[in-house]
Amino acid sequence: MPEKNVIVLIKSRPFSTLNYYEALRVAAGLWEHRTIILWMGDGVYAALKTADGRLTEKFFIDFPDLDTELYAEEDALRERGLNASDILPGIKVVNRDEITELLREADASLVF
Repeated sequence: MPEKNVIVLIKSRPFSTLNYYEALRVAAGLWEHRTIILWMGDGVYAALKTADGRLTEKFFIDFPDLDTELYAEEDALRERGLNASDILPGIKVVNRDEITELLREADASLVF
């Protein structure tokens, strides 16, 4: 049984730093906890099918086995002219109310 509910928030653009890679690496290391990854704001660019996945592909292969939950902010996608069909498979699009509930349930949050 998971010890803690941990949410990893990816809010920064993936283009100029390794924050996105580090966020996924940290999330993969939290396998003994209920781990949620949430792409918000400019972070949704990292969840696009067209994003460069050379460094991150291995994490997406492992996340289903680790029971990692993957979510993207609906408003952030819409504000950038994107929708659910633009993001990687396995990522669920959630609205503000659902995000509020995820954050409320979290014992810890890590922001990247």
